Amino acid sequence: MMTHTWPLKAALLLPLLMSASAQSSIGTNVNLKADNDSVLHYTLGGGPVIALPARQERLSPTALGVGWDMNLQCGMLDPSVTVENQLNGVTEGFQNMMGDMLTNATSAVLSLPGYYLQKKDPGLYDLMTNGVLQGKFDFDDASSSCEAMVDTMGEMNTDKAYATLARAQAWTNAVKSGDAVRAKQEVQDDMGDSGVTWVGGAKYGGRNQPAINATTDATRAGFTLLSDESQKESHQGLYRYWDSEETMSEWVSQVIGSQSVQTGMDKSRTEATPGIGLSQEVTEVSTALENELRGAIAENKETEHFPKTLIEALTEREVDNNTVSRIASELALSQAIEKALYARRALLTGKYEVNIAQHATAQKDIDNSIARLEREIDMLRYEAEVRQQIGTRTAQAVVDDYRYQRPQVIPQTPKSDSVFLDKDRYENNPGEE
Repeated sequence: MMTHTWPLKAALLLPLLMSASAQSSIGTNVNLKADNDSVLHYTLGGGPVIALPARQERLSPTALGVGWDMNLQCGMLDPSVTVENQLNGVTEGFQNMMGDMLTNATSAVLSLPGYYLQKKDPGLYDLMTNGVLQGKFDFDDASSSCEAMVDTMGEMNTDKAYATLARAQAWTNAVKSGDAVRAKQEVQDDMGDSGVTWVGGAKYGGRNQPAINATTDATRAGFTLLSDESQKESHQGLYRYWDSEETMSEWVSQVIGSQSVQTGMDKSRTEATPGIGLSQEVTEVSTALENELRGAIAENKETEHFPKTLIEALTEREVDNNTVSRIASELALSQAIEKALYARRALLTGKYEVNIAQHATAQKDIDNSIARLEREIDMLRYEAEVRQQIGTRTAQAVVDDYRYQRPQVIPQTPKSDSVFLDKDRYENNPGEE
């Protein structure tokens, strides 16, 4: 049994359609049209080129909300509060070691200046100094533990890399003051709210700033770099499928998903959008193309996607609804793959926008997005090939066997007037020699 593999372009179906039409015109008492319809239907695979998507509606982004805070910030620790709580016994530490002596000395500390206290009661002054040092030591120890936990969380949370980048850029600005202690305090007070330098040199990710979304931001940057006004007017290049960078980035996000992150305490714009794949795109476009093809057949005129020759062949052949759906489905599959390849090119180009290219984390996120898009393309190709190669074998074998068992069709050939077949006229006569 011979298996036919048909390309995605519907125009290449013309030889098969025209051949089947020619066979149906032979004069015979056998219904060849119904037989050829069955052969064509099962050879093409029958039905849509891929299965219907698991979900046809697009998914909405889901935000974390203002109350969710996974961004552990050590800058919120206050050394003065730490020392005060240590001296007053709110937390375990210095007062537990000194007992009631510190409690009795509290009023003296509040009423006497430090220098006078040193002269009046050197022992009490030393006691208080040691208490402050002990509290400061405990604060530094807690800060170190906090920073260690930040590093540990950074290995588990994707947004921590961007938060670290924001703190690094905050350090760059803070050290210009020349005061190391003040610079550190400014960075701790900032807590990532100043954001990072992102696409176009603008600040992203901080408070009252757009969230960072490596996938959609790179897509928009790539669209801007790859397109121009002449393409927009002629609907060429990326403008063939998208009207703007926003529509393209939304399409990419719906297909492969995306994640928005923020670098500071404000998490109101942190969200994630699940991707639903390319199957929904194929189904949606296939429906539109099928309606276009049916209208073209009814009016017997070509359209943007279907040439005149194909329309004439389909009209003369009087193909069934399954064949019309199949042609539209194959063309929709071809367009979906082409659209995904355009999006892939935009991501690759946007990846090297001058500001995005500086961030290793962004490069990794964009590479993951490109890999997901390539997997979606491979899944479409794989499903179409499997349905073509496996899903039609039994059905076509039955049809082929049925045709073989039926009486052979003998065309009604009229008698020829050729002189080479007129034996009486050209028979040799020995008497004429």
